[in-house]
Amino acid sequence: MARAIDFRQSRYVRNLSSRFQRLSLRARIAGTMLALVAIAGIVLAAWAHLADERLKRSITFDLLSEELSHYEQRMRVDRGADPLRSARLSIYRSSDLSELPRHIARLKPGEMHRVRSGKQLLDVLVRDGDFGRLYITYDVTTYARQENLSLLVLSLGVIAIVLIAGWSAFGISRRLVKPVNALADRLTQIDPGERHVRIGAQFATNELAPIARSIDTFMERLDGFVEREQSFTATASHELRTPLAVIRGAVELLEGLDRPRSANALARIQRAVREMSEFTDALLMLSREERTPPAVVPECDVNIVLLRVVEDLRSLVPGKRIVLDLAETDALEVAAPDSMVAMVVGNIVRNALQHGTGHDVRCSLRGREFTVANSGTLPEPAPQAPQRRFTTHPAGHGMGLYLVRRICERYHWAIRLENTGDAVQVSVDFLS
Repeated sequence: MARAIDFRQSRYVRNLSSRFQRLSLRARIAGTMLALVAIAGIVLAAWAHLADERLKRSITFDLLSEELSHYEQRMRVDRGADPLRSARLSIYRSSDLSELPRHIARLKPGEMHRVRSGKQLLDVLVRDGDFGRLYITYDVTTYARQENLSLLVLSLGVIAIVLIAGWSAFGISRRLVKPVNALADRLTQIDPGERHVRIGAQFATNELAPIARSIDTFMERLDGFVEREQSFTATASHELRTPLAVIRGAVELLEGLDRPRSANALARIQRAVREMSEFTDALLMLSREERTPPAVVPECDVNIVLLRVVEDLRSLVPGKRIVLDLAETDALEVAAPDSMVAMVVGNIVRNALQHGTGHDVRCSLRGREFTVANSGTLPEPAPQAPQRRFTTHPAGHGMGLYLVRRICERYHWAIRLENTGDAVQVSVDFLS
């Protein structure tokens, strides 16, 4: 049994389907309507032409058969009766073959043939009877010209119908797609920082009402999620600030007492309090949707923050060394709070100290670019542009570098994380 051919597997069909899918919704609707009208018009025109042609040939065949029968009746009465000869209709006997062109004399009996003889187009019927083979020719040159003219008019009519249908299809498709475009425009106009936006009432009277209601349901859930997250972040930040303030005040009181043995412990406590404060400020700022830039932007000296962060981290991993390479240039100031810059610099350097395989971590500040390099390699694939958390160590949680990425996105700083030979390099470009 022959296997059925699946045209959907054809390369041409797949390419055509792929191109059709890339068209806009309006173009697909209009194209489909136009194609249906064009196919229907062509099929109907072809059917009408073939039916008309078949009807004309049937009538001509009956006419020629009747003329031959009439002549045979005359020959039964008078065998010497002359055959009919007129401007358009002529009968030839077997004895008159010399008067016929050879290609007509060779035609088979029992069928009607259309042949061209010189400038004439003839319908020829050949029949064998009691008086031998008879030929009857009918000049249809004028009718053929009329048929060609009718076919031309029919073709022009089909083209006109297709053009009108195309114009109507694009107009109808515009009206069909208008609600979809209105919905897309309305969604585009929604401010990400605006809450409790509902659009279902605007589309309640058209076919997009179920979609609009689904969007409203999703936005309602999203509003609740955002509000819960912001409330949690604000509450957590507030709850962290109070014990941090108490710890900081207690450390300042202890520092006022002359106790050399507790100096290192107090320094570590002070450093931890500062890091926790910076982490709290970063979480609180990242949880807010910045809709308008602040009127006064604080300036931060990256050199000073870098020196402070490196000094705090030198005792974090005693077996490793931080090598600083600062260019002798003017101070690098960026429009961001000290806590944001400290979070970026501190997390990058701390990550290099914890996960680097070598003993040295090299930090450099050239122009507006801060670079940290340590021995090791990134896990594959390299997280060049992660959407969520990412880490340079398989066992890491990636929270530190995730915060770095979020802060860089907030202040439009460029960050790169890449393998360079046998080292991992992280670069931050503090764009002006």
